[in-house]
Amino acid sequence: MKCPRIIFYIFLWWCPFICHSQEREAEKVVDRFLELMGGKQLWNQTNFLYLKEKMWTKETDSIDMEIWLDLTKPKTKIKLKNDSLNRVRAFTPNGGWGQLEDGSIYQFDSLRLKQEIENWKRTLYSICKRIALKNHGLSFKLRDDGGLEIFEGNMELLCIIEFNHEGRPIKWQMKSEFGNDVSIYGPLASFGKFSLPKWRTSLDGHWQFEYLEVIGYPKVPDISFDLAE
Repeated sequence: MKCPRIIFYIFLWWCPFICHSQEREAEKVVDRFLELMGGKQLWNQTNFLYLKEKMWTKETDSIDMEIWLDLTKPKTKIKLKNDSLNRVRAFTPNGGWGQLEDGSIYQFDSLRLKQEIENWKRTLYSICKRIALKNHGLSFKLRDDGGLEIFEGNMELLCIIEFNHEGRPIKWQMKSEFGNDVSIYGPLASFGKFSLPKWRTSLDGHWQFEYLEVIGYPKVPDISFDLAE
């Protein structure tokens, strides 16, 4: 009868060491990932991004896309344009809106706004920014297959990153109450000081993006997110 009790006490003694070792391994993966994306110092100093991309979908010709992305709070503005498409949409914590080709403006309902904010928290950019901060409020768990789970604190799963043998991200899953949004990433390319996947596509191939330009700002520029111009 003593043997099971001894084994139990041995397990209790070893458990903290095992957990600590797993945490260290997860932190190594996180550090390597951030270094590949441009490094801790770069993302720590970057509070705003301007992105220019080319977008394709199954239904449309190529679309020119511009994104203004605040990394300090949930604020994003997106412009989409081609020969037949000319749209803009934006959101802040206080609300969101969009403008169509005919100039008409619509407002986000509360559910749409919540989804945009939840997605903002889970983007590669927001995650890189938070990892670079000293008090980022994130926790990490390394899966048996080498994937990295990223949590808000210890409770809310934000995303899962899968890597190739070099540690480069090849699959990004945003997990939220709104579903599972999966992107496949291409090889890394340099955009100024940033290193980002040259392209990304949805898991079903419905859409694809390619980066054309990436500019980071240490200071958030004076850009309106609240009203269509």
